[in-house]
Amino acid sequence: MNEFKRCMRVFSHSPFQVRLLLLNLLCDYLGGKPQPAQTPPRQK
Repeated sequence: MNEFKRCMRVFSHSPFQVRLLLLNLLCDYLGGKPQPAQTPPRQK
C-alpha cells in the first residue's frame, strides 16, 4: 500500500508528458499486449 501511495504522489507531481507515458505503460500492462509500433507523442 505504501508503494501505491508513493506512486500516486510521484504521479500527481509529475509533468503532463510523464503522466501520459505512465498511463500508456499502465494500459499496456493491464491489456497484456504491448504495442510493437510505439509512436512518440507529438510536440505542439
